[in-house]
Amino acid sequence: MMISLTSLRIDAPIKPASYLRMLFYIVLASVMVILAGLASLALWQYVLIFVVSAAVVSYLALSRPILLHLSQPPLDKSVYQYWQLLMRTSRGDTLWQAELAAVSSYQWVMCFQFIIKEPYQRHLSVTVFRDQVSTEHWRELMILVNTISHKTS
Repeated sequence: MMISLTSLRIDAPIKPASYLRMLFYIVLASVMVILAGLASLALWQYVLIFVVSAAVVSYLALSRPILLHLSQPPLDKSVYQYWQLLMRTSRGDTLWQAELAAVSSYQWVMCFQFIIKEPYQRHLSVTVFRDQVSTEHWRELMILVNTISHKTS
């Protein structure tokens, strides 16, 4: 079945929490702890690593916007244009307008690259894990990825 890029419409709620993301972070933290343990550092160096890591994680958790909803209206526009992203920021939930620059998928994760147009122009990378969307929305997103990758190859 051939799907036109102008007929595809994505309208997917995204759960803010992900068990897969948490598992990834736990594995990454475990590897870092094991490597630090093998390094035979002094106690003050371990404390310094812990304090810096906690500060970085806190900053990223509080400052990074969280994607809550992803939609691509209207049907007569290119699949790259007029994306609407409902984002949770430190100032509350806001609607952003963006253009899709790139999307790639792996078995359990999709990575979106957007160019935000409103409220201010900037680049934004968003990672969506498989457990953050329903099975139907995951299928729609996979169709989007496959359609875009066929168009660009």
